[in-house]
Amino acid sequence: MMIVGVHGIRCYRYLAEAGTPERAAKVLAAEWALALNRPLSAAYYAQLLHPGDTQGADEPETLPCDAQRMLKDWVSALGAPAEVTMGHATIPVRQAADWIARRFGEAARRFVIVFCREAHTYVSDRDSPRRAAAREEVLRVLEDAKPRVVVAHSLGSVVAYEALWHRPVELDLLVTLGSPLGMPQVFFERLSLGAGNDERKGQRPPKVRRWVNIADVGDIVAIPRDLPRLFPGIDAHHEVSLGLTASHKATRYLTRSEVEQELAPLLPAPDSQ
Repeated sequence: MMIVGVHGIRCYRYLAEAGTPERAAKVLAAEWALALNRPLSAAYYAQLLHPGDTQGADEPETLPCDAQRMLKDWVSALGAPAEVTMGHATIPVRQAADWIARRFGEAARRFVIVFCREAHTYVSDRDSPRRAAAREEVLRVLEDAKPRVVVAHSLGSVVAYEALWHRPVELDLLVTLGSPLGMPQVFFERLSLGAGNDERKGQRPPKVRRWVNIADVGDIVAIPRDLPRLFPGIDAHHEVSLGLTASHKATRYLTRSEVEQELAPLLPAPDSQ
């Protein structure tokens, strides 16, 4: 397969419906392929970050303490006033979540809480077995499929970026969609690139020939949108508009002409595959 997709958060549902990680990967790959109009395979790791009991998952106070700090750092990056993100006990995290709802809607509030839960599971410990296992699953698929292109969405861009530093893989193109790689305090400072590599943070992964980033102008995950400022290894950066209700949706990103323009020089035309 010439393209491998790396998913972001809220993808455990594929496993819940399909029954096994292998089937979940195929279902997700089929969904992405339909949007992209090109065949691809998927690196599926959602089961490795699933928090287990999801009772109260929509309530910010149920987040681990570090994930609550992550949420407050996130809304600060979005421009929330200091009084929303400062205080004591659980009051500030509730204020931060409510500010998200007022600014972006209740669906965004729920999404941010779920995102912080999964992202915390990944980044809270540089050496956690779950973090290593997610990277290893991505690398296993890449080494088996030997793709020319990786398309990584959301949290998947963080997993893929780290994986490609920990064990470099030959790629013609890395495409990151709605990436939070540069989000201050939440991801950027927490990136783990492996022994001797952390000082190279921001560079293109060693065996990747070209890196393209695409960010929706209203995507609350893609912060800062001007990712090349922190990641000069990015060769091309496109800002797009997916619409208010779909500003972070992977399949909407995949339909963008900018994605096809980047793929076209490297791969056969869709109708010839």
